[in-house]
Amino acid sequence: MTNNEEMNKQARLLRNHGLKNRDEMEILGYNSRLDSVQAIVGKWMIRQVESIVSSRAKRAHRYDSGFSKIPEIQIPPRQLTTRNVFLLYMVFAKNRDALLDHCLKNGIEAKIHYPIPLYQQSALAHLNYQKGDFPVTDRHASECISFPVDQHLSDAEQNYVIETVKSFYRDKSNG
Repeated sequence: MTNNEEMNKQARLLRNHGLKNRDEMEILGYNSRLDSVQAIVGKWMIRQVESIVSSRAKRAHRYDSGFSKIPEIQIPPRQLTTRNVFLLYMVFAKNRDALLDHCLKNGIEAKIHYPIPLYQQSALAHLNYQKGDFPVTDRHASECISFPVDQHLSDAEQNYVIETVKSFYRDKSNG
């Protein structure tokens, strides 16, 4: 899978409980073997990666363009020196919960990812952070919303998402 010897060694260790040989555990690892069906799907997906990433980036740029005209939507900054694969397309939205309801009622699969900030997760309770210690994080958690960005989304479907979001804020300001 790779011509990088160190990466190959690490991958082999990680895939088999970190075992260097039958009896010696060099690192903590997992048993991550694929069954035949998973391997076939994975092999097919690897060949599709470039197409999928390009399609998702195109979708994200179309959203950026459409949402940039809505003052209540804040698009996160995009680093010009990196390539985002857009597993999720997320923005920050005023009246986020009402927008989510509006989208769902109109058949749009909008979602809220990461509604609980990391510092408020019970796994990190031992750090003794209190709600409000990270106000920017709290604001992001309360305003973050994601929209469909997968490679199978058509231009018409994406236009519908953009127009539905625009109509929400237009109707909100009129009523």
